[in-house]
Amino acid sequence: MRRHVRPAGRAAARGFSLVEMLVVVLIIGLMTGVAVLSLSLGQSHPLRDNAERLAALVREASENASMQGQNLALGFWRHGWRFYVLREGGAWQPLTDDTLLRARTLPQGLSLALELQGESVTLENHDKTKPQVFLLSSGEMQPFVVEISSPGHVAMRVRGNAIGEVRVRRVDAAGEAP
Repeated sequence: MRRHVRPAGRAAARGFSLVEMLVVVLIIGLMTGVAVLSLSLGQSHPLRDNAERLAALVREASENASMQGQNLALGFWRHGWRFYVLREGGAWQPLTDDTLLRARTLPQGLSLALELQGESVTLENHDKTKPQVFLLSSGEMQPFVVEISSPGHVAMRVRGNAIGEVRVRRVDAAGEAP
């Protein structure tokens, strides 16, 4: 049996194999993806960020209410929100001993609008809130819609339903959340 041996110079001139090219394309794709993600994570979008923060805090508060067996509530003013806890004796008190669920104020230029049961609620300009959205120890939640807006920008809508689901949606130009 005779073997055919190629000269060393000829093998080097063939180029890269298909597998080698695919690995290079995969590495370039992964590096591009990481670069795009790191750039987009570095950008601040106050409307989206505050809507996502509110939604996450409502979810956390709802879970806390269920796990700790206590009723919580949420009060809004035009430029922020505050959580409340139902104390013994039936009095709603601002939640001040929880650093996560502390009162929050929106950045300059952002404002809130609140709807309960399809009706718009008039919000004060300052933190003179009362409980408006109730997060029950049973896991239920009073349905609500909060719209965070800024003049000249598309608004973000945070919607909570009766079974405790909270979603964030961008509001399109017609005022509808897709």
